[in-house]
Amino acid sequence: MDPKYHDIICFDVDSTLVTCEGVDWLADQKGVGDEVRELTQLSMDGTIPIDEIFEKKIDILSPSRKELSSIGDHYLTCITPDAKELISLLQKAEKELWLITGGLHEAIVPLARFLNISNIQSNTVLFNIDGDYEGIDPKNILTRADGKATFAKSFDPTKAVAFVGDSVTDLATQPFVKTFIGFGGVVVREKVKKNCEFYVSTKNMLSLIDLLLTSEEKINLTTTTAL
Repeated sequence: MDPKYHDIICFDVDSTLVTCEGVDWLADQKGVGDEVRELTQLSMDGTIPIDEIFEKKIDILSPSRKELSSIGDHYLTCITPDAKELISLLQKAEKELWLITGGLHEAIVPLARFLNISNIQSNTVLFNIDGDYEGIDPKNILTRADGKATFAKSFDPTKAVAFVGDSVTDLATQPFVKTFIGFGGVVVREKVKKNCEFYVSTKNMLSLIDLLLTSEEKINLTTTTAL
């Protein structure tokens, strides 16, 4: 099988498909940006395991259902250049696409709809009857540092999987997928850059196409588009 052939392609969201960190953005709106952003940076760089600070970070933010929807709206204003075009090409090539993110589900849904991706694995916020924050679901594997890796292991072992992401929690999937691509087009995280086989530092996501599709698949896409 061609080393560039993949059945399933997974994407992180924040600082990958979008050029922002949604939780940090909302924290700025609520006046707790510095505190939350510091925790995000420490966990994304691998300085402190996400297990130790994720719930604390979301508790500081205490987002309502309405506030998570506002993150979703914000995501649509900061989509990484050519992310939509890349996703469209992969869909034309009949790839199974996933969003696998430590982000919060209600915030991810608008982006998933825009990209026409139905497969989402994300964190779950618990709300009361009025839509106010009650906590984060502690049983969700994505609250853990190995959450994405654990989910990556659950794919059919006969399927060739690629994973694209910027952070150390994304890098943790590398032993369990055919191809891991570190994405530094938004933020360069040195630990990821130094420890992955493939690393892309350009912001234009179409640059990933040569790592995700075979030559034959690209020719087929060109032919189909011409028709």
